[in-house]
Formats: sequence, structure tokens, C-alpha cells
Amino acid sequence: MSSHRLAVTDWIEFEEERHQIAGLDGATVRLRSENGRIQTIMLSVLLADASFRAAVEPPPPLQNPGTVLDAAGVLEGLDEDVTDTALKLEAHLLEAMTGYRSGDRLSAKPGEPRPQYDPALPQHARVKTKAEELGVTERWLWKLWSQRTEHGLWGLVDKRKARVRNPLRNLDPRVIQAIRDQATAERADSSATIGSRFYRRTQNRLDADHGPDTVPLPSRDTFRRAVAHLLDISPDAPAYQRASAANQPDRPFGNVIATRPGEVVMLDTTPLDVLAFDPGTATTIRVELTVALDVATRSILAWRLTPEGTKAIDIGLLLADVMTPEPVRPGWSEALRYRMLQVPYDRLLTVDERLAEAAARPVIYPESLLYDHGKPYKSDVVRRACTRWKIDLQDARKLKPTDKPHVERLFRTIRQQFSEHVAGYKGFNVAHRGRTADAQARWTIDELAEFFAEYVIAVYQRRHHRGLTLHGFPDLRVSPNEAYAMALGSAGYVDCPREANVYFELLPIAPRVIHPYGVELNYLTYNADILFLYRKAKAPYPDGLWPIRYDPRNLLHAYFLDPADGTWHVLRWTHALGEHQPFTDITLREAKRLITLRGQAPEDQEEIANVLTDLQNRTDAPETWTRTDRKRHTRDHHRGTTQQRDIQRGDAPVDTHPPLSVVPTQPEESDEPSGWGELDLSKVIAAEVWDPDAL
Repeated sequence: MSSHRLAVTDWIEFEEERHQIAGLDGATVRLRSENGRIQTIMLSVLLADASFRAAVEPPPPLQNPGTVLDAAGVLEGLDEDVTDTALKLEAHLLEAMTGYRSGDRLSAKPGEPRPQYDPALPQHARVKTKAEELGVTERWLWKLWSQRTEHGLWGLVDKRKARVRNPLRNLDPRVIQAIRDQATAERADSSATIGSRFYRRTQNRLDADHGPDTVPLPSRDTFRRAVAHLLDISPDAPAYQRASAANQPDRPFGNVIATRPGEVVMLDTTPLDVLAFDPGTATTIRVELTVALDVATRSILAWRLTPEGTKAIDIGLLLADVMTPEPVRPGWSEALRYRMLQVPYDRLLTVDERLAEAAARPVIYPESLLYDHGKPYKSDVVRRACTRWKIDLQDARKLKPTDKPHVERLFRTIRQQFSEHVAGYKGFNVAHRGRTADAQARWTIDELAEFFAEYVIAVYQRRHHRGLTLHGFPDLRVSPNEAYAMALGSAGYVDCPREANVYFELLPIAPRVIHPYGVELNYLTYNADILFLYRKAKAPYPDGLWPIRYDPRNLLHAYFLDPADGTWHVLRWTHALGEHQPFTDITLREAKRLITLRGQAPEDQEEIANVLTDLQNRTDAPETWTRTDRKRHTRDHHRGTTQQRDIQRGDAPVDTHPPLSVVPTQPEESDEPSGWGELDLSKVIAAEVWDPDAL
């Protein structure tokens, strides 16, 4: 194990940026980056970080900006008359030295060489003649020739007319450094004017670093011009632009390369730029889009539209969607079926019969997943799913969108080709939002999901992708579907697993004891007839507890695996009533919060049921509607519906509970005679119809 000695003023590398140690107090260390950002971190965390490097060379001292520029580049930008003057002078020099204005006898112009510049004459004689012709001294001509030999045409340019402008020439280097440091410190702040807050804070920084009134700032106009030259994003630019620019790495971007389908699959979640409409509450709700993108073919393998706040179970089931064919919707064209991928369709049907009714979207077994640092992606649900299917996990660096540029660019494509054309489009930030976005929203989340599925299958997968380049065919423009069909020829088709109970196996686990009254989960009690067989029994698991599965999108039920026959059973909340709709863990937390505010215990089952009913029934009383209540109702309703669709992926669990009802159903009284139900309608004689033509 290597040891490091750290001292104040030492330079280290941390999170791909050089930092100087500004202070040490034993347990913590204060770091100042070369861009001026200050942070305090625990010393043990710093030394254990994989990006930590000690004994790094300090950055070169900041020099006053000079004028060492590419001469040829400056020459290209000069005025035409300045360049023509230099070319004419060069022709005179060449004629004096070689006898030809072009410098080559093979490119001689008519009348060349002139007698006084005959190459047979001594060179000094030709130079003397040229000096008399131009009215200059011979020494001056020799000096020009030396400059032309050393610098080319640039040596003959009149530097008075080609002076390079340096707007920062008279600016103190400490001011330049302070402007950069202050811009870095304010990258997460709200936008402000340059000549006011930014000017004041920069002067405060100079006073703190070098002493009061030691380094004064220039005038505000000069300061604005300096800021415009030094910073690519101005401090008064929109905050989202500055935040985006701050995330760009200061080193070359990486490049994720995949040569076969499924080698690298990127996962990411972003807010969909469309507001969904809930007709039940007449309100709008924000939607999140989660996609899985295959890097090799740029195919969208799976997608999920959920209310804001994507769950870990959504990510886990998204992986199952990647390996499950997308069904063809009624009314879709035959051209959108899977057989249109131009793959050996008949032979694949013998491997996976589900492809018979599948849409033209690749079905891929992913080898590795690249995802960001979102909490749902790092959950135990996703890890268990990837472990079960032997999928490698690789997380992108925090706040480094350039680690997964393909999926980030995909979101822009979706916005331009899909979101902008849907009623309820709200723009990708507040600055782009229209004033009537809420009033224009008319599609529910389920309808948006159907529209998006049609867009993926009918448009995106069939459209030529400008950034899609196949190895060995750099000039061939193909669509994601065509790239997948061509890749199968070299990589082959990998059959995806088909498991009936994958939904239950992806649910979160809560180890519990089976009590005589059932199992407790989140202060809720669940029970079913099957638990009678295992009450007070020690579980055959290492910890002696029974694993109870639950779906945070619908806490009305939990699920139990019967070890006797391997069937799943539904456990119902013992206090569930008919008026209780499916509710999420977020709604349950809100109910517990209200119970705590009332001074009651959060484990009171009756009180939880009453508060939950009150929360859910508020949507039935328009006079008590609030925006929060509407969003809660829409979120719970959609997630409950989605949970019911997901549970239908495989075999239905055993549910021995009777249907929920507030009032027991009674047999309806009928006024009809008892024999009415036994009447044979086939023997009834039809009444005669009056026909006027028969008269």
C-alpha cells in the first residue's frame, strides 16, 4: 500500500481536475481547483477516491496574453490590398534574384527574362538594377529577401497594416484569473448582469486574494469586453446554458464503441417535453421518459413513460422489455411487422414464437449496461435483474453526460421529431415554454405511450441515421433496423430468456416474520389464506425470515412465494376497503405525515385507512381540489394501471380474496314472474306487420 505526504500548497489531481491544498486540519482537507472552485472534503474520502493522484505538477504560471499566432493564419485574414502589395513585392524580389517574376523559368511570362535581369548577369547586378527601379537601396532589398527566405510571404507584409489586435494586452493577469475563478464559482447561481453583481464579486475576490485595493478592476466597459473575450458563456446567459457548459470536460471527449447488437446498451431517464392530461381530475401532469438505446445499431430497444419520479421497478422491467418483442398494435401497417427487418424470419420463429405478432423493433440480449448515477439505477432491483441475466453494469461518471453521448443526443432527436408536434408541448425549459401549454394538453400518459410506440416503430427505427456508421461500410447510410439486420449476419442472433414470473422476481424484498395476524410491511398488515400454513414457522432461508415482495406503485397488495409448489400468492392489506384505489409509497408517506401531525401513531391501521380514504376521496369533491391532490390521484391511478399490466406478463398469482366492496351485495328483487327466466324466445310468435300495399 503506497503512502502519500500531503502539505499545504501541494498540487494533487482529484475528479479529473488539478487542485491545490489550501488547508489541513487532520480530518478534512480544503481544496482549491485551478479554476478557483473551493471545496472541503474528508481526508480519508480523498485518499480512497480512484481519481486521486498525488505529486502533480503545478499548472504553468499565468502569463500576459501574447501575440504568438500562426503567421499563415493571420495572412489569410488580411485585406486583399495588403496581400496584393506583398505579392507584388515578392515578384520584384524573385525577378532580381532569378530573372523571373515567378522564380521559375518553366513558368516564365511573355517577355521574360528582361535583358537587365538576364540570369546570365551577376546577381548583384540584377539587385542593383531592381533597387534603382524601385527607388530603394540594395541593402533594403537584401533585407527583404532575408525576411522572405525565413518567413515566406508573411515577411514581406507591412506589419503596420497587419497588426494583430490584442484586447487583453493591458489587462493585469491577476484580473484575468479572478474573472475565470469567479465565473466558475457562479456556474450554479442565477444569472446576473456583468457590470453589477459579477463586477462586485470579482473585486471582492481580488481583495481577498491580494489585499484590499491592491488589484483594482478596470472600468466597467473594459471589464465587460474582457469578460466577453475570456468566457465562452457570459455570466448573464441563461442559467441552464451555464450549467450545461460547466459539465463539459476540459479534456477530449470519450467514445463508446460497440460492434455487435447488445454489446453496450445505454439507459437514461429524462423529462418528456409534453404535459399529460388526466380527464378524471382535469389537470396536467409531468411525464418522464426512460429509454434503452443499443449503441451498435442506435435502436431504441425499450421505453417507459411514467409520472414524474421513475421507480427502480420501472428500470428493472425496462430490461425485461428489451428482451421482449414489442406487439403490433391494431391498425398498424403490415410494413411495421417484425418480418420486415429482412432477417431470416421463418427460422427465427422456430426459436422465439413471440416474433409472429411482433413489431419491427430489434429484440436483443444486452451484454453490458451503461447508466447514470440516478437512484433507481443503483437500486437492488436493477442489480438483482442484471445478476440473474448475467448483464454487466457500468455507471457513467457523475455529472458527465459526455460518457453517454448517444442517448443524450437521442433525447434531442425525440424532442425535435416527436415532442414538438404533440399537443401539450412545453419546451425543454421554462424559457421555451408557451403560455398555453397546460390548456393545449389533451393526451393521457397511456395515449402518449401509444403515440411514442408508433413513432419509434414507424419513424425512428426506419429513418436513416446520420451518425450511424457500420464497420467496413463508412459511406453507407442505414436506418437502425437495417443496421440490426446487417449486424445479425456477423454477430448472429442470441435468444432472449423467457420467464413467466420475472415480474415478481424483480420486486423489492422485505424479509418478515409471519405472525398469526399476517405480515407487517410499512406499518401495514397483509394477510392471505396461504399464510395460515406458515404462521410461526421458521423460514427455510439463511436469515430465517420470509421474503415478502411488494410493488411500490401499488401497496394494496404484497406477494408471497409458496415454497411447496412455487406459486405466487396475493397478500391483501387487511384494512383495504372498496373505496381504496391503488396507492403508491409516496401517498402512504403523505398519509403517515398527516397522522403524525395529528399526534397519533403512524402504525395505527384504522387511522391509516381513514387518512388514505380522505386523501383519495378529495378528487370526488371539486370544492376541495388542490393541484397536489390532482397530481396524486393521477400518479397513483396510472402507476396502479401499469402495475396491473406488468403483472400480466406471466402466470397470474393465486388470489383467494373476494372482491372489495363497501356494502355486501344483495340479490336484486325482480317484479317479473318466476317463470320468465325459463321462457323459450324461439317459440314466441312475431306480431303481424301492417303492409299498406296489401290493401
